[in-house]
Amino acid sequence: MGKIKDHNFRLWFSCVAGLPLLAVGLAVIFEYSGFDVWAVSHFYDFTSHSWPFRGHWLFYTVIHEWGRYLDMAAGGCWLVLFAGSFVSVRLKPYKKLMLYFIAAAVTGPLIVGALKHMTHIYTPWDLKIFSGTMPHIRIFDPVMPGLPVGEAFPAGHASGGYAFLALYFVLLRLGSPYRGYGLAAGLCLGLVFGIGQQVRGAHFPSHDLFTFAICWYCALVTYFIFYPDEWRLRK
Repeated sequence: MGKIKDHNFRLWFSCVAGLPLLAVGLAVIFEYSGFDVWAVSHFYDFTSHSWPFRGHWLFYTVIHEWGRYLDMAAGGCWLVLFAGSFVSVRLKPYKKLMLYFIAAAVTGPLIVGALKHMTHIYTPWDLKIFSGTMPHIRIFDPVMPGLPVGEAFPAGHASGGYAFLALYFVLLRLGSPYRGYGLAAGLCLGLVFGIGQQVRGAHFPSHDLFTFAICWYCALVTYFIFYPDEWRLRK
C-alpha cells in the first residue's frame, strides 16, 4: 500500500502537479508585464552603468560560491550514506529511497544545464537596457538569426537549491509528519540561491520560477517511477 495517506489523493496530486504550472504562468506574466526588468533594475546603478553587487562578498562568495560547496558537500554525504546502505543493516531498508533522492536531485539541475545551452535568453548584465550588448529576449519571443546562445535560462545556481525539493518526497515515503520541512528546505535554498543571483544581475525572477517548476516536476515524476504503488487514486 502506498505511503500517501491521510490525504485525499486526487486533491494532493492536483496540488503537487498544479503548483509548478502556476509558477510557469507567473513567470510568463513577469516577463511580458515588465516586472522582470523592473525588479532587477533596483540592483543596477544607472549612474555608473554597473551592477554594484555583482562581486559583493555576500552574494558572490557566500551565496554563489559557498552555495555550490554546500551542494557538493550535501551530495557527498548522501552518497556516503547510500554506499553505507550496502553494508549497514540499519541503512539497508533505505537504499532505494536514497537512490531516489540522488536521481531526483540530479535530474533537475541536469535538465536546467542542458536548456541553458539551448536558449537565447541572456543575463540582465548582458542586455542593452543595462549597458550590455544583447537584446532582451523573452521565452516566446522570436530569435534573430546569428545570435549566440544565451546560457542564462533557466537559472543554474537556483537549481542547486531547488534540487532539495526531493526531500519532501523522501519524507512523504517515510510517512513523516515533517515532510513540509523538506519542502521548505528546498524552497528556501532555491529562493536564496535565486535571489542572490538576481541581485548580482545574473538572472530575472522568471528564470527562477521556471527552474523551480523543472526541479519540482523532476522530483515528482522520479518519485512515481521509483514508487509506482503510490499511483492509486482514492475515491
